[in-house]
Amino acid sequence: ALPIYQGEDLPHPKSMLQATAEANNLTAVAAARDLYYNGMEQICGGDKPYISPNILEEKHIQLHQVALEHFRKIKKMGGKDFSQRYQDELEIEIDAQYANFSKHNESKNIFSTFRTPAVLFTIIVVLYILSGIAVFVGLGIVAQLCNCGVGLLLIALLTWGYVKYSGQYRNLGGVIDSSAEFVLEQATSRISNSTRGQRSSDVTAVGAPAERKKYN
Repeated sequence: ALPIYQGEDLPHPKSMLQATAEANNLTAVAAARDLYYNGMEQICGGDKPYISPNILEEKHIQLHQVALEHFRKIKKMGGKDFSQRYQDELEIEIDAQYANFSKHNESKNIFSTFRTPAVLFTIIVVLYILSGIAVFVGLGIVAQLCNCGVGLLLIALLTWGYVKYSGQYRNLGGVIDSSAEFVLEQATSRISNSTRGQRSSDVTAVGAPAERKKYN
């Protein structure tokens, strides 16, 4: 009798079912991803106006949940364990899309566009005032240091403007933006901390007489 199979590998009867299950899950992922994308597009996509980051995050959480529920409701082959990998991939893609929507939304914020020059200009004004005070009190070295700082910041400001206008040396522009953002974050955190400390001291001062009265 002639052998039916000449090779060592036999056909896999489950390969057709597995391919169908993969196709079902990929289709479900695409449908859920499009549902999330279209929802976010209506909120902040294209020429939509700037929206608060907090509101955008809330919408993202809602649409993220809607997309997952849509993926789970679609009938798929392979079982729950088989679909879990595709659900994880869906969530990764949704998070990536949310990051892109956040960047696109932030680019519409006119205040973020002029944040770097505003920070640089503010520091220049402060250093200029400090330089005048230093000259008035006779601290010439301090005045010279302030003037050097003003000169460097003016160069940075002009460089930032050239980068934004020409589109060249974007890495250098990114460094200037990051530095200005760091300075702004540090100043904001210190102001908030000092405000909290002042409030806590006021509360302590108000509560102290009441405590003394209680023990008396």
